[in-house]
Amino acid sequence: MHRSGMGKGCVAALLGFLLFASAADAQDDTYIAGEIHGITVFAFHPEAERIGNVRTTDAETAMQTIGAAIDRAYRGSEFTRKRIDALKKKGDIEFYYDANHPKNVMSEVNIALYLPEYYAPSKGKRTFLILIGRTGIQWTNDELAAAVAHELAGHAYQRMQGRLRDMRILDAECEAYLVHEQANQDIGADKTTDEAISLRQATDYHWCDDFRRWTLAEGLAVADEWDELNPDVPALLKAFKTYIADQG
Repeated sequence: MHRSGMGKGCVAALLGFLLFASAADAQDDTYIAGEIHGITVFAFHPEAERIGNVRTTDAETAMQTIGAAIDRAYRGSEFTRKRIDALKKKGDIEFYYDANHPKNVMSEVNIALYLPEYYAPSKGKRTFLILIGRTGIQWTNDELAAAVAHELAGHAYQRMQGRLRDMRILDAECEAYLVHEQANQDIGADKTTDEAISLRQATDYHWCDDFRRWTLAEGLAVADEWDELNPDVPALLKAFKTYIADQG
């Protein structure tokens, strides 16, 4: 992704709160930038009105949309906020909107993507970077807020703790989807929609299937949480640590 020439500019009103940016610096013609809750948002101006079958979102709207999702996750979910605050102590958090993502014009399912290579303290890299593309930016505020939790409080947090690289993809996603579930509970997301039902099924029977089966095989009381509409996520995450250790 293009990351060069970053400056800051503009002050934008966002759904009852303010997304602040430095008005002192000149604004680049290719992007706009702002900051909320100590998190910087960069939004590139789309190069075309449509890419593939998707109409692109202008940079101003994209920045407001991302800022609103960050605010929803940060203020609405204490669990997410605590993990984001822990990340901020270790590095910078940056969100990028790029309508060219994903490169495959046929891909329409990716909401957000955490790029772990930008956080490597031993190499002097201390940025937790999240990329949102042309399809993800069009999801609802609650869906994007949960995605913020998934990528930051899930994957970026795994990376900060030095665990992400050695985790199986299924296990890394299982933990992140449990965080996703906690965020949905905290913000009061509607769990009756087709999308929400599909997400829960994918969590339980794909991403967390090995972990779920392990809790059942071990006869753990927490195994009953898989039958709950609002499972006890902290209890599941506690058991998840033991599960990961057992995979050893």
